[in-house]
Amino acid sequence: MKHSSRPRQLALLLPAVVAAVALTACGREDDGRTAGQRLDDGISKMEQKSEEAKQDTRQAMDNMGNKMDRTADKVGAAVDDAQITTSIKTALAGDPKLSALDVKVETEKGHVTLDGTAPDLAARDRAGSMALAAKGVQSVNNRIKVNG
Repeated sequence: MKHSSRPRQLALLLPAVVAAVALTACGREDDGRTAGQRLDDGISKMEQKSEEAKQDTRQAMDNMGNKMDRTADKVGAAVDDAQITTSIKTALAGDPKLSALDVKVETEKGHVTLDGTAPDLAARDRAGSMALAAKGVQSVNNRIKVNG
């Protein structure tokens, strides 16, 4: 069974810190306080700095968590857009007059833009309707040109 060495490290560190604070207190001019009082003041300051560091760490962790949430949202939106694009291209490929290779589909945050060519006005309109019918689509900008 593996034991954590953290409590042992702290147990070794505490006497060193106390000794350092005591030596620092001894080197100062006598301000009317006993060595114990100076030591208590040093420990109190150390505890205060420790609490400030803990708060800073919490804040940094919260900030990192918020950034990770925003990144996850962006990734989720990109996946949704890719799914929308794939769905529309699949629908276009199933139409005998439209080729998925002739129509470029771009999706950003659910807004679809169609570019390319269609053999006639009816095919162009069908492409727009197929795009609008895809799950997750907010709007369609149909810029498909009719050949002829």
